[in-house]
Formats: sequence, structure tokens, C-alpha cells
Amino acid sequence: MILTADEATFYSLPPLPERILPIVRKNRYPPYGLRKIEAMTNSIILPPSKIRKPDILGIYVNDPLALTQPSLAIKEAFGENPRFYYSFQKFSAKIRELKSRFKFKVIVGGPGAWELVEKKEEDWIDTIVVGEAENVIHKAITEEGIIKGTPDEKFYPIKAPSAMAEVEVMRGNRKIPREVILSEMKIQSIQGKVNLISPDLFSYGDEEEIISLLKMSSEFGKVFFNQISLKGISKIDLRRVSRILNLNEKNYRTPVLSKEPGLCNVEVEGDEIKELNNNFIYPMIFVPTDSISSLEGYKALVIPLPSDGDNYYEALYKSWNISRKIIKNRIMISLIDKIILKNKETKGEFLRKLNVRSPIFLVQLFSLLLKS
Repeated sequence: MILTADEATFYSLPPLPERILPIVRKNRYPPYGLRKIEAMTNSIILPPSKIRKPDILGIYVNDPLALTQPSLAIKEAFGENPRFYYSFQKFSAKIRELKSRFKFKVIVGGPGAWELVEKKEEDWIDTIVVGEAENVIHKAITEEGIIKGTPDEKFYPIKAPSAMAEVEVMRGNRKIPREVILSEMKIQSIQGKVNLISPDLFSYGDEEEIISLLKMSSEFGKVFFNQISLKGISKIDLRRVSRILNLNEKNYRTPVLSKEPGLCNVEVEGDEIKELNNNFIYPMIFVPTDSISSLEGYKALVIPLPSDGDNYYEALYKSWNISRKIIKNRIMISLIDKIILKNKETKGEFLRKLNVRSPIFLVQLFSLLLKS
């Protein structure tokens, strides 16, 4: 079986539209999800440009139709879908064309597979795996249709580095076995860091278990973590976390903060955020537009959630005035200040029309820099 993904997903490209970021750096390693399937099946991972005539093609999808909350926020701000939406459309057209000439099976899986279940126009897909693959991967190879994965207690360690140096430490409420975590950390350490993946790092166990995990992780480079929850914060002395990771004003962390493990948005709790800030954790918070003002005075990356009837450009302006406290580059802050203000003054049209590849952009940039 050959494993791949669309270009933006395969190389972990930034989600902003291509007209905003036309030149991007490709990640040298494929996504973690592909590495996991590779370990289970001894398959071969290839970039999308090298797919020719496979017998079985496994495709990893993260958010192919841009239906997640971060994607909806990008669409509202820039007036178009994220880069990976168009990347998937282009890739699906290529695979459809290949299938018109050659006979092979296509299996799609990954965290975004659910988005394709009801899409009849994606008729080039033979099998969709929704959920965990460990128990059903061989069934997916032999059968067609929608296959629902079920939780398994067996976890396969990756055999080579993946993008973002990710290491899964929890899946749902289940802890990944220590030997699997340790094996993956050794492999990912070539990148000088490890990124702990879980629905909520601070729900990994009791305080001593969490501290033990962080100490072990620190042996393999800088330690990052993707998500925490308000529920988990109460279980841990954040001062110990800060000391182990050597956090400070320049070496801080920005995990997604949610109310419950695995969720994306949060009802603002000032005391918890203050405690995080005191220990150099400046969380990324997805909030309704009417809750933005409650975060003033804290350090956080604030992402307003689009809703009907709101002026999203106003929400962007308010949220940026909070998020800017984290950025240290004064020139960047000044430039973004002007862009966000210009967007507010034009009622959102500036970002919807901004194209850095256009000669007009140079004039706009020069004008903004003069004002800065």
C-alpha cells in the first residue's frame, strides 16, 4: 500500500490562503498520522507528486473540506477557505483522473475523514475509515464503504520522524504505553524537540505522573504540548511544569485551552488564565465574539469564533489587541497593527482583497510602513 496526502497536508503547510503566504517552507517529514499507518502496515509513504499507479492508495486527511472551527475563522477573515481546502480539491482531481486510467483502490482515513462520508461527489474514494484504524486497517484493505474504527489497546510506535515532532501520549481517556512513548521520543528527538499530543496533557494522570512524563520528555529536547483544559489545570502545580520546561518570557508555550478535554472552545475563566500566564503559558483560546473583552488583561492567542450577525472584522481587531502582547518583534507588531486597523476601517475588505503577489501590495505595504 502507498500512503500519501494532498500537498498542503503532506508538507504541513500553513493554513492561510496562498495569496497571503505564497512562499512557504515545506516540512521535511510527513504527517504523524501517515507514520502511524506506515508502522501498522509496513507501507510506503510517498509525496503526492510521486503517485503514479498504486495497487492500494491510502490517503490521510486532516480537514479536507475546511469544516473545523479554525477553518471557519480563516474563511470569515479572508473571504476564502484555507490553503489545504484547495490543495485537497486539486489532489482529488488528480486521483480521480488516475483512476479513470488505472484500476486501484483508494482508502481515506484521518481526523478529517468524517467530512467526506456524505459527499457523493467524492466517488473516487472506495473506503473511508472513521475513527481509530488499528482494529480495522486490514478490513479497510479488503472491504469497501464506510468502516468505523474502534478503540484498541495496541499502539504501534512510529519508525521514522514525522512533522512537528509529535508524540501521542493519550488517546481519549487511554494512556499510550510508556515504551511506545519512549520509542517515539527517541525517533523525534532528531528535531531537537518533542510535541506531546493529547486531548489534555494535564489529565494524563495525577501530578507525579505528569511531572514524570515531562521530565522524561525533557531528555529529548524542548517540550511542547498541544492542548490543555480548565478541568486539568486544577490537577497540577503549574510552577513545577514551568521549572521543568525552563519557561520564561522568551520560552513560553501556547497550547489550545478548552473547558473539557478534547474540545476546542472555552468559557473564559480568568483565575485559571492568570495562573497559566504567571507560569509563562499563554494559551490559544477560541471564544465567541461577545466574550473577547473578558480576556483583556491576560496574555493569550485569541481566535474569535464566527457567528451570524457579528462584524467579524471588529472581533479580529479586539482579539489582536490581546494577542499582540505575546509577540516580541516590534516591527511585526507595528505592521500587523496597521493591517488589522485598516481591515477594521474597511469593514473586512482589506484582508479579503489582500494579495501579496500583486504589485499593489507593495504600495500598500510601503504606505503602512510609513505610518508605522
